[in-house]
Amino acid sequence: MFKQTFTNLTQLPKQRVRQWLGTFETIICDADGVLWHFNKAIDGAPETFNLLKDSGRRMFIVTNNSSDESNALIKKARTFGIQLNDGHMATSAMSIAYYLANKKFKKKAYIVGEMGIKQELDKFDICSFMVKNEQGDKSMLQMAKEMKIEPDVGAVIVAKDDTFTVQTIIRACAYLLNKQVLFLGTCLDAAYPIGNNRMLVGAGAMIAAIKAISGRKPLILGKPNPLMFSEAINCGLINPETTLMIGDTLKTDILFAHNSGFQSMFVATGVNTVQDVEAARCSGTELGMAMVPDTFLPSLALLQEFV
Repeated sequence: MFKQTFTNLTQLPKQRVRQWLGTFETIICDADGVLWHFNKAIDGAPETFNLLKDSGRRMFIVTNNSSDESNALIKKARTFGIQLNDGHMATSAMSIAYYLANKKFKKKAYIVGEMGIKQELDKFDICSFMVKNEQGDKSMLQMAKEMKIEPDVGAVIVAKDDTFTVQTIIRACAYLLNKQVLFLGTCLDAAYPIGNNRMLVGAGAMIAAIKAISGRKPLILGKPNPLMFSEAINCGLINPETTLMIGDTLKTDILFAHNSGFQSMFVATGVNTVQDVEAARCSGTELGMAMVPDTFLPSLALLQEFV
């Protein structure tokens, strides 16, 4: 109905918006920037999520956050009062674990990231390891020459890593020089604004550094890769034509909706702004238009009046 029109729902008759919303059987929400900011719920977001769930819709959360495993993130959502069913959380770490399991991966995986990825791999008995706190007083040359490299590594997985260093890049690239080693990434989110002109460095920046040195192109298995929900679609749990994706980031959430055949709604409580959408719409490129959302609300809470 509103394909790539960036329609502001607050400017339409309520009955028309209710009719549009009534066409969805499934609604998928991003986490950070839509439902919560770090450790604080966004005003009205949990209540809106629960209202949509109580109306009979299947509700899911999908996130590129790989710092925790899925059950821990479900628990986090519930601490905010979000009534999320077991199994209705999809993460980039889960996507990577499923991908390797389906490939019957039997080697070791080197993880540049946090424990969430390792915990998801453990569920499939996939051997993995991380190397932390390598800071020292050695020169880069000396450190690179003396670095011990694990044998039988078949994949390098890169995510947001708070301990990321030059040593991390050198170690990852040492494995990736072997073209048979898989190069997997969680997402291309380069940065996360935290206010007061401050940014956190995201996985995308860390992936870019390793890509630049290794000359390898990563396979990104979080959003916007439609593989994150392909199993649910293939088994008939989700019908793309009656699914709405709600997100705050154009390159991940809205592009994920486009790639998956979902309709999309953009909320301005997270990473991107209305001005970013206008820039995408005016870019004149196919990718730019793919990042233009179908609809818009300033915040998820404003959807309550249409449920």
